[in-house]
Amino acid sequence: MIVLFSPSEDKNFIYKNNENSDFDFLNHLIFNELNSHRLKIIKSYMDFIKHSTNGEISRIFGQKTLNLDMINACSNLNCANTTESIYLYSGVAFKALDIHSIPNNGLDFIMNNVIIFSNLFGAIRASDKIPYYKLKQGEIFLNNDINEVYKGFNVMLDKYLKDNEILDLRAGFYQKAYKLELSHTKVEFFKNGKKSTHYSKYYRGLLLRNIAINGEITSPFQLISSRTSGIARILEYEVL
Repeated sequence: MIVLFSPSEDKNFIYKNNENSDFDFLNHLIFNELNSHRLKIIKSYMDFIKHSTNGEISRIFGQKTLNLDMINACSNLNCANTTESIYLYSGVAFKALDIHSIPNNGLDFIMNNVIIFSNLFGAIRASDKIPYYKLKQGEIFLNNDINEVYKGFNVMLDKYLKDNEILDLRAGFYQKAYKLELSHTKVEFFKNGKKSTHYSKYYRGLLLRNIAINGEITSPFQLISSRTSGIARILEYEVL
């Protein structure tokens, strides 16, 4: 089973210069056939940061206060240290996932079966190592938007996913960036009989955590009979 997952705008700041890198991390990402496209996007992003006003940088970062170390990190992705994407992101869904407390068998599942839809690097594995970056969902830099970032990924993703059970835990924004035409399963969350949207990020992370820990769940349809999981004690969910 492959799980499609959203990124988060909050990230753990891990920047350290690595002068010998020169975008070497791109060669180790999944779908590296698209690295020339990725490189064009990344260079546009770095160029935007290096030549824009603080106000413009604040807009695409999604925050009012700028940190010089953060700007330096984001404008030098070619020589930045990297970490596995699952450890880089730190938003609501990733706090619920709590990757550091997941046992080894669950960690193996996440590293091998989760695809994260980055705002800058396109579709990447949870185990793919990427540098720290800041890019608010939906923001545009030098005419590059999420549709431009994901240009060409549909062919690669279709080929990668076609023989697998697919569980789509992405937010709607990323479902539009890559419209999944293959047979797949989506999940909606309910609390007290009402559809929950405000805390859906948290619930997605919690569901992924329970799937990873419960090694018996190998298909989205097994979620229906898996009502002993931790998530079932706090809310209901519907498999679509």
